[in-house]
Amino acid sequence: MGRYLRLLGARIGPRTTIATGVVPLPSLVRIGADTSVGYGVTLRAWRVADGWVTVAPIDIGPRAYVGAHAVLEPGARMAAGAGLGEQSVIGQGQAVPPGARWAGSPPSPVAALAPHIEDMLRAGGPTEHGRARHLAAAALGVVLLEFLALAVVVPSAALMWCTWLAWGSGPAVLVALTLAAPLYVLSVCAAIAGAKHLVLRRTPVGVHPVRSGLGVRKWLSDKLLEFSLTFTNSLYATLYTVPWLRLLGARIGPGAEVSTAAHLDPDLLTLGEGSFVADMAGVGGAAFAGGHVACRRTEVGRRAFVGNAAYLPAGTRTGPNSLIGVGTVPPEDEVPAGTFWLGSPAIHLPQRQSSGTFPEELTFRPTRKAVRRRLAIEYFRATMPASLLGTATFLFLLALAALAHSPSPALPLLLAPLLLMASGLTVIAACALLKLLVVGHYRPRVEPLWSWFVRRTEFVTGLYEAAAVPAGLAALAGTPFLPPALRLFGARIGRRTWLGTTFLTEFDLVDVGDDAAIGPGVSLQTHLFEDRVMKMSKVTVRAGATVGSRAVVLYDGIVGEGVWLDALSLVMKGEYLVPGTAWHGIPAQGLALRPAAPSPADPTPHPTSPSR
Repeated sequence: MGRYLRLLGARIGPRTTIATGVVPLPSLVRIGADTSVGYGVTLRAWRVADGWVTVAPIDIGPRAYVGAHAVLEPGARMAAGAGLGEQSVIGQGQAVPPGARWAGSPPSPVAALAPHIEDMLRAGGPTEHGRARHLAAAALGVVLLEFLALAVVVPSAALMWCTWLAWGSGPAVLVALTLAAPLYVLSVCAAIAGAKHLVLRRTPVGVHPVRSGLGVRKWLSDKLLEFSLTFTNSLYATLYTVPWLRLLGARIGPGAEVSTAAHLDPDLLTLGEGSFVADMAGVGGAAFAGGHVACRRTEVGRRAFVGNAAYLPAGTRTGPNSLIGVGTVPPEDEVPAGTFWLGSPAIHLPQRQSSGTFPEELTFRPTRKAVRRRLAIEYFRATMPASLLGTATFLFLLALAALAHSPSPALPLLLAPLLLMASGLTVIAACALLKLLVVGHYRPRVEPLWSWFVRRTEFVTGLYEAAAVPAGLAALAGTPFLPPALRLFGARIGRRTWLGTTFLTEFDLVDVGDDAAIGPGVSLQTHLFEDRVMKMSKVTVRAGATVGSRAVVLYDGIVGEGVWLDALSLVMKGEYLVPGTAWHGIPAQGLALRPAAPSPADPTPHPTSPSR
């Protein structure tokens, strides 16, 4: 990864470990020797706020440590030997002194990071034995990943191709809509499970050198799991997720629910009976530091809840009936039974909002009929995205083949981008139409997990995330074309709004005002699933507000006019941020001074105020 980033203009020292790909402006990133950057870290050297683009370099010194899911804003600096904890942020212009340890959002100095991280940082030292052999193995792994990405499409493509040759276009489209998609999902699962068992059947507990045979196999195993989230995203948050993760080595009790959790270590993961892991949560991912990787067992207790975008470091154990809130990093190692935690760093909540008194057959103990109905619906949720994308691709290739017979050889080349764009827009429009037909317009409501409404809305969510987003919405993020596309789904988005995220679900409940700026990875979270009850309501971001990268605004939250909400922040349920104020943190807390915006006479961004 270091070599590739250097080709893009980054300055990367030797022996770095970079486990993230979120480096959108590499030429403004510098990472020193022997530094470790964990899973899901965002190194974003630019941001949009108040109608301006701010660009500033990110500088990480030698022997530094950046914990998983951290965010570094433009102008962030980490001196030599500095450490930043998991799910933490360094704001615009902030600097971590040499050897210091910071953690949290907002960040603050701490005495030390987790003991096993400090042990790895102290051990340090060269781990480059057999370097040429390991580089060759990593290169072979890249080739294997690229080969798998193509190979999983071959069975479905061959079926459609043979049908087309034998019976023509109509039957081929029918096959694409019915048989090719489930065959594709099965092909992906078989390829990933087979490759994972061949590469690393069991992840050994302990601390291992990154640059070793085991280190390479661990990396390749992790990439295979990322492939699963990319190519079969709609399989997650369904009843098919648990058997799939069990096939990969996870120990999961009956009735557990797992959504699009990232950076799992299945061999070392235990989920108790009736537990719930929500969207974008990181559960038990390995930690990289000092040229080593630590793999530890992670356990989520019976009927425990892990909220959206929370992060459980490897080695965490949560007790039965515990709750880890949205964006939260729990206390180290052990979360007592029946306790509730929120924040980074986490604070103990003495009580929490009641989710009502729904019968258990609608929450934890569904009837057999309800299970059969859900399996049937989720079969289509898991396969229909591939059906839509496969059909659109097939029709695109047919149109391109027809153009190949034109007198001008340049015509196919000139029209191919327009045809591809048309196929993507067709998929997006089809998803918007299906949303209207299946759920109509969203309204605030409270429904138990096993209700008919939740099944329908989850079907629409799966279709949006696994078909509409890859078909074109992801490519439109940050352009003037994304707001009109999301309006098709029912979202109310104002004029001149800069929208860098596609993380919306109940679209009719999203209201974004004129001239607002919504950063990359922001989640406008119109629902939560606490206690297996779906609570759904409106999210409002008013005119001129700025919501920083990877922030979360929960339902019934209102971000007032001209508000500045910093990166990696959380607006709580029902919270109202007063117009013209500035906020940061998980949960959000007020800033003494709002960051100044550059003026037209002086386009250079003003220095960040000391309070930030």
